[in-house]
Amino acid sequence: MTKFTPHRNLFLESSSIGLLATLLLILSSRLQAGEVRTYGPNLPRHPLTLRDCIAIALGESPKLEATRFDLLAAGEEIRAAQASLWPNLTGSATGEAFSGDRTGKFGIVNAGTSGSGITANKHVNLAGIGVFGLKLEYPLFKDGSIFGFNDAPAVEVKRAQRNALAWTANLTREDVIYRLTQVFVNTVSAENRAEPSDRRVALLERSVDIHREEQQKGLLLPIDVEVVTKQLNSARSLSKTIHEQATAGYLGLARLLGLPSSAHIRLDSTLPQPPAPPDAAQLFHTMLARHPSLQVQIANIKKAKEDYRLENFRLYPSVRLHGSAVDVSDFSSDAHLFVGGVTVDIPIFDFGAQLDTARARRDTYNAEQAQLGAVGNDLASDLVRIYREIYTVSERILDLGVEAGKLDRDLRVAQSQQQQGIAPPLTAIDAELALVGKQEEVEIHRARLLLLYAELQKAMGGTWKWLP
Repeated sequence: MTKFTPHRNLFLESSSIGLLATLLLILSSRLQAGEVRTYGPNLPRHPLTLRDCIAIALGESPKLEATRFDLLAAGEEIRAAQASLWPNLTGSATGEAFSGDRTGKFGIVNAGTSGSGITANKHVNLAGIGVFGLKLEYPLFKDGSIFGFNDAPAVEVKRAQRNALAWTANLTREDVIYRLTQVFVNTVSAENRAEPSDRRVALLERSVDIHREEQQKGLLLPIDVEVVTKQLNSARSLSKTIHEQATAGYLGLARLLGLPSSAHIRLDSTLPQPPAPPDAAQLFHTMLARHPSLQVQIANIKKAKEDYRLENFRLYPSVRLHGSAVDVSDFSSDAHLFVGGVTVDIPIFDFGAQLDTARARRDTYNAEQAQLGAVGNDLASDLVRIYREIYTVSERILDLGVEAGKLDRDLRVAQSQQQQGIAPPLTAIDAELALVGKQEEVEIHRARLLLLYAELQKAMGGTWKWLP
């Protein structure tokens, strides 16, 4: 009987397999638990401020990336339009093999009757030829282009389109900043309101207990307990809504930052201070004149003008230089053909189609010019509305601050009287509930004021900046 002796290599192999199995088990468990994630941009270790989030969002925004590619495409279209007005040279090479008989006027008839229509010198068993050619086209005068060196309408149309896209990119950037600011402010505001809302629920729970005790003693009516219970239910619903709003804000913020929804984000709980109101005269005169929306409309006017010029030039004759060179070879002898000339195309009659097209482009040009004033009026109306809301909310915040100060004083007095046994517990609870509600209202209006300043920056197209 042979005794089995374990070999050292078997131990090593078994231990390696066990280690590998353990690593696979740990990896699979982490994948199931969602611990292995794909992260986007590298986040700083400190809680993210509004400026941090904006800087990340500008680098991760799909809208801005699409705008960058649109600008690149518009630049290529300008170069393509310019190149189409310069000389165009094309080459060709053709190889052909053939066999058969050639015929004269009555060759087919003769061949079908007597056979005398086909002779040996008219029959080809198998032959091949090569045809090589060059063709040159140069529009000397076409659609307003003179040798392709002037500012032709076809090129200027593409250039105006690119300018409109470039100014639109500024509006897109401000839209990304505004959306990010809106989500950030709402999320932080909801987080800051979560603790006071939980405090309100706790106070109302205590109030319900006290009301029930006093009702059992005959000091209060059942309707009093019912009213406080409804307040408690409403406070719980509001607290749940605020927590859900904060959660939804984090999910939306992760999306805007290019992060997976499972990524953990820490936000700075302190909202930035609102800036000083900008000078209205400066906004309406200096900054509004540089607004990107006006520049976009100016580019649209330029495009409409060049479209009108393009269709108008198509009423004129066009001149083009053309030339060709052809070489035919049977690989033993060559034949050459050179052709050159100038062609003038003169529009004579088309039932007025081109003339009507030019008139339509002229009317479109006039409409775009009139639209410039409408864009300016819309911008001015938005600025007036935002200014009015900023001052209204600012005034309300001042009033709420005064009211909150008075309620804080009432709470301190009630707590002091309760400690001395002068006032009942419900007095202090009601005073604190009023103060908590007023503080929450102040928080809501502060967030609203920040969003109004962000809206003002968006309405100004970035010519006035509060955020980077």
